Amino acid sequence: MASVPFSLDPVQAERYLQEALRIADGQEDKESYARLLELLVENLLNLGRLQEAEKLRAQALTLREEGPGEAELAVRVLLRTGRLNEARRLLEEQAERERREPILRPRAHRETLLLLSLILAFQGEAEASYQCAVEGTQRGRLLNSPFVTAVGYMRQGHSWLIRDDPQAYSIACQCYKEAINISEDLAIPRLKVEAFWGLCRAHGFRGELEAAEEAAQQGIEIAQRAGDEWITALIRVSMGAGYVLAGEYKKATEWLSTALAAFKECSDPYGEAVTRLWLCLIWWRQNDRARLRRDTEELLRLVHNNSYHYLFTKRTLLGPPDPRMTVPILIYARDSGIHQACAESILQTLGLEKVELHPGYQLRIQTLGTFKVWRGCQEISPSEWRREKARRLFQLMLTYRHTMLDRDQILEFLWPDLDPETAKRNFKVSLSTLCKVLEPERPAGTPSAYIVRDGTRYGLRSNADIWLDVEEMEKEIKQGDGVLNEKPDQALEHYRRALSFYQGDYLEECLYEDWCTEEREKILALYLRTADRMAELLAKREAWEEVLNICRAILKRDPCWEQAYRWMMLAYARTGRPAQALKVFKKCTERLRKELQVDPSPATIKIYEEIRNNLIR
Repeated sequence: MASVPFSLDPVQAERYLQEALRIADGQEDKESYARLLELLVENLLNLGRLQEAEKLRAQALTLREEGPGEAELAVRVLLRTGRLNEARRLLEEQAERERREPILRPRAHRETLLLLSLILAFQGEAEASYQCAVEGTQRGRLLNSPFVTAVGYMRQGHSWLIRDDPQAYSIACQCYKEAINISEDLAIPRLKVEAFWGLCRAHGFRGELEAAEEAAQQGIEIAQRAGDEWITALIRVSMGAGYVLAGEYKKATEWLSTALAAFKECSDPYGEAVTRLWLCLIWWRQNDRARLRRDTEELLRLVHNNSYHYLFTKRTLLGPPDPRMTVPILIYARDSGIHQACAESILQTLGLEKVELHPGYQLRIQTLGTFKVWRGCQEISPSEWRREKARRLFQLMLTYRHTMLDRDQILEFLWPDLDPETAKRNFKVSLSTLCKVLEPERPAGTPSAYIVRDGTRYGLRSNADIWLDVEEMEKEIKQGDGVLNEKPDQALEHYRRALSFYQGDYLEECLYEDWCTEEREKILALYLRTADRMAELLAKREAWEEVLNICRAILKRDPCWEQAYRWMMLAYARTGRPAQALKVFKKCTERLRKELQVDPSPATIKIYEEIRNNLIR
């Protein structure tokens, strides 16, 4: 590259150099770009602008350090052509080598862990992506490389967006803004593109479309100036996705169509698959069967050929915030014979192979403690129920979830004091309200994905996509019981998870309803028995403080559970608090005599006497 004639006036020379830098920005010849920066540094020194010169000198140094080696370039090609599994394998192997033999020079956005973090975010591996991003950021600080640190913050932001955390949005935005601040200090505009992409995705998925589009336009302007069509397409698909989520399908289609053309031009099947997925959601919601069939065929072909199944099963950086949104497309493909084996395989992975109808979200229900229902991530507010009996009708069906109830049974449970005709009218209105609450977007006259009718019998639809805390609790207990003798440590973890679901008694708000009493007592007994087993396992490990906590929880639910008093007495005695142990015995005696008119059992008395006589220490 020819040198700049410094016989020119320094101000005029600066103008020439700035124009040369503008033209060279984004080109692959990093050495020439770095040399231009160094020439500008000399010119600024001549002008006495020392602070600006120092910033540009650091930028030139960063550029020279970040040049990719063959391995990094190969991974970049794999990433941008949708071969994510190959790229991930190479990066994981490289990361392992670098842990054994650390590299002491920074390589910017091509740092192994930072590239790996991005790919993991594309694949929906939230925690692994986050750990790689954090480690990469720490490496940037250790090597005193602001460029690497900035990229680390951006990759942290990406991973936060797919983590299940209520603070994810705000933390991700902080990460992107920190990266932008560093980029401005370095005076490297193209470094900000990915941060603007992240902000577009963060704001758009939250429904803040004006802020999302502002970030999108800022990122696209810089990216196009650098000639980077791939990341421009990433921004466009993220903006289009935001409009899909907001129900603005015309704007969404415009953004997504442009993104699709760019991904096809870049030969990136991953980007194309993600874009077609969002387009399929539009066609499904608009009941456009012709376009839905066309794009579903292409989507599942790409998914099958490239192993992109996680787009349907995990929360990915570019995919829907709730993977259940994609289930109707899979059901449509299965029932229409479109790549049927692929669709059935993914549905089986989700545990939904037998589902016939699906609204695009899972119904999540908490019955232990305060009654709550979520449509996907959205909690149904108390005001949405409108009629209290609609809520009671749903709770009744949950209680009898393994059977169908005849209408006359339902009337007797919920409207026992009304005449038959009035009760029937109330039932009809309550049932209609319930269906609207559970599926507000369901077209009139179409069957419900959750409530089914068979003649005069009503109940929950078999195999409906419902998550129920009681069933999760029972499943964890069953798994724990299955490994109790051979693997007590595993059993303990299952029991811990099971008890975490017990936030209170079953349907506490229906305390005086006879139809849920049996279920409430059954679940309470299961809880107490499991907590007792957990206390025993903890006692064997001499985890006495945990034993005390478990026993307090037991006695809160059943103050006459004598075994809990015995475990507490042992715990206090083993931790050098015999006086406390004797107080527990006294409390046990008083409670049993008051509630049951009985004295403590011989086993409890024996422990008491041993503690009193200092035989247990």
